Amino acid sequence: MRCDRLTRKTYLKRHHRPADDITVFDLTRGDYAGNAVLLSDLGYGVPSEPDRIAAMPYAFQKAEDILNWCAAMCGESPAANSLWAAAEIDGWSVSLSDLKSGGFYLNASAREIVLDHFALSPSALGRSAFFRNALICTLMQALRDIWHEQVMGSLETVYMPEDVLMLERARAADCDTVTVLVGWEWRGAGFADVWRHIIGSEEGDMALVFTRVLERDPASLFDGSALAYAFRQWYVDDARVDAVDHETLESLDIMMSKSGSGFGAKRLNGAMLEALSELPDGNRYLHGLGQTVKDDPFFSGLHDPINQTHLFHLIYDMQVVMVNNVPFRDGKLARLIFPTGEITRTAP
Repeated sequence: MRCDRLTRKTYLKRHHRPADDITVFDLTRGDYAGNAVLLSDLGYGVPSEPDRIAAMPYAFQKAEDILNWCAAMCGESPAANSLWAAAEIDGWSVSLSDLKSGGFYLNASAREIVLDHFALSPSALGRSAFFRNALICTLMQALRDIWHEQVMGSLETVYMPEDVLMLERARAADCDTVTVLVGWEWRGAGFADVWRHIIGSEEGDMALVFTRVLERDPASLFDGSALAYAFRQWYVDDARVDAVDHETLESLDIMMSKSGSGFGAKRLNGAMLEALSELPDGNRYLHGLGQTVKDDPFFSGLHDPINQTHLFHLIYDMQVVMVNNVPFRDGKLARLIFPTGEITRTAP
């Protein structure tokens, strides 16, 4: 079932291949050594100087210059400011490397964000508006994902597989939605080039819906309804949804094959989805909509046939007892046939 037919550049929260295949993501040696910088060590919270910040990329000489620019940019957006502060308090660090994906990687145990520098030198990255804006937007997705990591932890060991799929979709949609919000705040702070980048990116449809709602109802920026429309728009793109499902199912598959155990038994409800949308100011833009997101086939439907098959196989594997690599529905029967066999998986 494992394949690379579905990929999404900005969804690399976890890498889903076995550890011995992830040489480029080794965070303990190689080009990562000495490259990680604590968020608290960067130039966070400097006074607002838009002209100085806009000129910073043209003087990039080393990785720390890029990260200091990111810190300065975060100070220009209230939402980004709060997300950065939350990650800083929790001891997260950030580093740059060639991930060959345009995305990011989170090492939750080491509390490290790894951003893709697109195989560009710092000076080349600073001169390219496209790549430096892609990097700062990816950082926003990573910071929001850290917030989810702090609040929700590991979903696979708590929820049923179908609920994990729903939560991972909502989590990815929320990361992109909050990035749209931060881009809008940067636009208001004088950094319109980042907003134009978002308009031209994979999430451009979300940004356009967001602005159309604001044009009709400016107050929707404050009550969260504009963000709710952007969140809904994320699900319109089937390729976006299928790619996240594919990544999640790969993660579940590897977890089961390594641990030999099932998943959690907790069931999802609307209140959990609403809590997932909480912003740094405490406002939940999905307030009152959580049950709709959970029950409406538009949000919860699984349409890709290969992802459907993959999920059904996982559910089947949860219901069997594995003895000597032979699946049984009945544990007693398994013991009659293999009285001394090794049980590698037990049904819940």
